[in-house]
Amino acid sequence: MIFRKATHADIDRIAEIVSYASQRLHKAGIDQWQRGYPNRQSVENDVNNGVGMVLSLGNEILAYGAVIFTGERAYDDLTGGEWLTKSDTTAPRYAVIHRLCVSEIFVGMGFAKQFVQAAEAMAAESAESMRIDTHPDNRIMQGLVASLGYTYCGDVVIESRRLAYEKVL
Repeated sequence: MIFRKATHADIDRIAEIVSYASQRLHKAGIDQWQRGYPNRQSVENDVNNGVGMVLSLGNEILAYGAVIFTGERAYDDLTGGEWLTKSDTTAPRYAVIHRLCVSEIFVGMGFAKQFVQAAEAMAAESAESMRIDTHPDNRIMQGLVASLGYTYCGDVVIESRRLAYEKVL
C-alpha cells in the first residue's frame, strides 16, 4: 500500500468515494455530509492545495482524506475542554485530518485506520499533534480515533457541533 498525495487524475474516483460515504452516513441516520459538502469541488480544492491524500493499492484508491498543516480556524473556539497541546494560531503545531472516507468496496477492512496511521507518521516530522473532529452521532469515527489513542478534548462548531480529538505524536 502507498500513502501519497492525490492527483488530478484521482479526482473523479475520490468524488465517487465521497458521495458513497455521504450516502452511508445518511443510511445510518447520521446528519453529517448531508448538505452538499464535501463534494467534487472540495476534492479539487484539496488536490490543488496539496492536502488531498490517498491510501492506494496499485491503481485502486482505498481511502481518502485531507491532511492539513495550516490549522483549522474552528479549533480556536474549543468549548467544554482543552486541547492537549497549545498552539499559536499564527503558526499551528498540529496537523488535521478532514474528509476521511473509505471506498465503498473496502469499508470495514481497516483502511481508515491505516490512513490515519500513515497521516500521523507524515505529520510527526513537523507537527507535535494530530487533531480530528467528527459528528456526535458518528460512532464509527469515534471508535476509530479511540482505538488509535486520541483523546476527546471538547466540542467545536463546523456546520454544527463536532466532537474534537487530539493525539500527541
